[in-house]
This record gives sequence, structure tokens and C-alpha cells, in this order.
Amino acid sequence: MTAAPGDNLGRGILVMTVAVLFIAGQEAIAKFLSQQGMPLSQVIWARYAAHMAVMLAIMLPRHGLSCFRSNRPGAQIGRSMLLLADTVLYFWGLTLLSLVEVTAIVFIAPILVVVLSWPLLGEKLNRPKLFAAAAGFVGVLIVVRPGLDGLSWPALLIVGAAVCIALFNIATRRMKDTDPASVTMLYTAAVGTVAASLWVPFDWAPPTGGQWMLMGLIGICGGIGHGLLVVAHQDAPASTVAPFMYVQILWAIGLGWLVFGSWPDFPTLIGAAVIVAGGIYLLSRERRRPPR
Repeated sequence: MTAAPGDNLGRGILVMTVAVLFIAGQEAIAKFLSQQGMPLSQVIWARYAAHMAVMLAIMLPRHGLSCFRSNRPGAQIGRSMLLLADTVLYFWGLTLLSLVEVTAIVFIAPILVVVLSWPLLGEKLNRPKLFAAAAGFVGVLIVVRPGLDGLSWPALLIVGAAVCIALFNIATRRMKDTDPASVTMLYTAAVGTVAASLWVPFDWAPPTGGQWMLMGLIGICGGIGHGLLVVAHQDAPASTVAPFMYVQILWAIGLGWLVFGSWPDFPTLIGAAVIVAGGIYLLSRERRRPPR
């Protein structure tokens, strides 16, 4: 098995599945706030500021300022900047494209993680991993049924976001033995909050009471989701948990119905089944693979 000693494949996959639920919730809230006319900079700031507030409330009483102590602060900042770039590009794309289009394009990321984990992490690729990644991508294509007109510049924003999140996931795995997960999560929130706070005063629109609640909720969802993503990559190899990012399409279907009143058609359900089947296949094969 390509897992390192101490890895827990089953838990890593489960945590990844829950992580993308919170990430899907974050994206649904971002889309909703954008439809209400809230500036992009304000949505991004809310995502990070609320995350930071929660992290500080939990960690400062227990660890004080030592919670910022990292063995590789430069690497932590670089990793966090990748997520910030992903957030900016992704949320910008959400203001220009439908949620379905954005979800479809960003799922290039798991393919990139599986492919790049070999040269960047030294993780061995095998047929089950490649099959699960390919099945997930085919499932997404069935769901969205893209046309043949090529990629518009808004779509290229989401391609850029996919590249950033793939590199972010790989960097998260590389930080496994460098710092505790709590330090990694705190740096994620801190870097994004500082950067967004430099931008938001120039584009601020006074929120309503309901919007303040959603601004807090988007940060909580983002913080929990990416915190669980860190844990997932500490539990299992990036190329193993990456295909389970496709489960996000299932959460997106549910949230699309609850928030926006849309319900998937039959091809969408078929595509979702293909996504789940690919992930189950990978899990069953990895569990049967003898340790080396």
C-alpha cells in the first residue's frame, strides 16, 4: 500500500467526504450573498475573518501566542496563499457562471492531485486510483453535459482555481509531519484574513442583519471544511483521498434543491452514481492491497 506508517485510509476518506459537505455549504452561501449584491471582497473577507475568530477563540486560551509557532512558517504562508488564490478565483467565477458550471470545471482538481502526487509527493500511482479519478471526472461530465464552445474567460478563472486547490492539497499533505493540524489550520485562516482585510475597506457595503449571520456562517463552514481537509490529508495519501472530493457534487445537488429550489434530472443522478461508484471501488481495492 502507498500509505505511510500511521495512515488511516478509512478515516481519511470519511473526513474528506464530510469536509466537502462544509465546502459545498460555503460555496452555496457565497453564491447567495453574491446574488444579493454583496461585493466579492466582502464575501471573501467574511469567509476568512469568521474562520479566524473561531480559531482564535479555541486556541488562544489553550496555547496563547505559541499557537502561531511553526517549524516552517514560510511553507505555511505559501500554502495558505494558494488557498486564498483559489478562493478569489472561485468566488469571482461564481459571480459570472452558474453553480453547476463552476462545480464541473473545478473538479479538474482531483485529477491534478492524483497525477501530481507522483512527481511532487513520490506517491505511487496505481490503476484503482487512476480509475477512481477518471470515473469521478466522467461522472461530473454526465452531470453537467458541457457543450463544445470551449472555455470562456470566466471558465478559465475556475480552471485557475482548480490548479490552486490541487497544489494546496498536495502542500497540505507535505506539511503532515511539519506542524500539528491546528497550527496548519490557524495559518490558513490568518493569512487569508490579513490579505482580505487589506482589500475589503475599499469595497464595503453595509450588510443587513441576515447578511451578517450568513457572513459568519460562510467562515464557519469554510473553516471546518478546510480544517477537516487538513486532517484527511494527514490520515491518508493525497492520491487516495482526492477522488472523494467528487462527493461534493452530491452535496451540491442537495444544497441546490434546499437553497435555490433546483432538483437534478435523471442524467445528473446517473453521473452522481458513477462518482460514488468510483470512490467505493478505490476504497475496496486499497483496503485489500497488502502492506509493503
